[in-house]
Amino acid sequence: MVDLGRVRGLLQPPRADSRGLRLLFLAASVPAGVAAVAVEPASAGDSAVFAGSLGAVRLLLAWANAAVAGEGRLGHRITRAYVVSAALFAISIWVPEPGRYVLWAIGIAIESGPTLAEDRRAAHRVRREGLAALRPQDPSEALDAHHFAERFGLFLIIVLGEVLVEAGAASVHGSLADAAIWSGLVAAMVLAAGLWWVYFDAAAELNLRVLELTGGSPAMARAMFAVGHMLPAFSLLVTAAGVGLLLEEDPPEIAAWLACIGVGAYLAGTRGSLRAGGRLPVAVRVVALVATFQLARLRPEVSVHAYLWLLAGWVAVCALLTTRARPVDDAELQRLATRAAGRS
Repeated sequence: MVDLGRVRGLLQPPRADSRGLRLLFLAASVPAGVAAVAVEPASAGDSAVFAGSLGAVRLLLAWANAAVAGEGRLGHRITRAYVVSAALFAISIWVPEPGRYVLWAIGIAIESGPTLAEDRRAAHRVRREGLAALRPQDPSEALDAHHFAERFGLFLIIVLGEVLVEAGAASVHGSLADAAIWSGLVAAMVLAAGLWWVYFDAAAELNLRVLELTGGSPAMARAMFAVGHMLPAFSLLVTAAGVGLLLEEDPPEIAAWLACIGVGAYLAGTRGSLRAGGRLPVAVRVVALVATFQLARLRPEVSVHAYLWLLAGWVAVCALLTTRARPVDDAELQRLATRAAGRS
């Protein structure tokens, strides 16, 4: 006998975090992994596997968006954009350089267009009507603020791990009995811990509160997390590269600059050092942030491991300042959210 309830459940669009979509995203991780492996041959001109894998990822994303789109026009526009982008990536397999790169750029622009256009409209509504304009009219479209913030926090933790991975990989090439090697490795761990503290004690809480203030608005989530996390994520990768190079036997001069520029950009992106409101004058905080980008000038005067400890200590001070920061009131949250909506 047919179970009509089960049939109706299969015909209904799945929830955004349903088991079916989880399996779909797991399936998408396969071509994404293939594309990661194919980066090296693609850099040498053999990009067929790379382009085909990225095209497959986009087809799966189109499927996922179509599954949850329901009656929403934005979801259907995103689905069509992903299909077109997937077709361009597939066509690029037979297009020689540099034409294939042009097709990739066009595909990325097309798939980004619907979301960016929606975010621009949301930013205009915020300026006219305030944050209440971003609250989803359909409760089913609202995001779980805590769940969403937790996912991005886990993403930052993974990227933070790159600092330790690079430090550990560089250290194993030296003598494990060398106290300096161990000192540099511990300094890298302290540095990563300080960066972790700055994010979770400053940025994470603010982002969560802003998302709650807008009722789980998808537009605000993209502005605060997807767009807002690009700079900190890339900054951590730059920092990791600098730390890894510093711990090599003959570190290049650029290593010290990569480390301090990465840390400075991370502090700016998370607003960590700037959030010591009420404890230090704004001018002092801005000068401290600018000075972070200049710490590499001290590298010729100190050893590599002393420089790493200097950088770790600097970040620890910034972490202490965020801990002592005054609470952020609702008015400041409103201003932060409005700026974030304008950036998107």
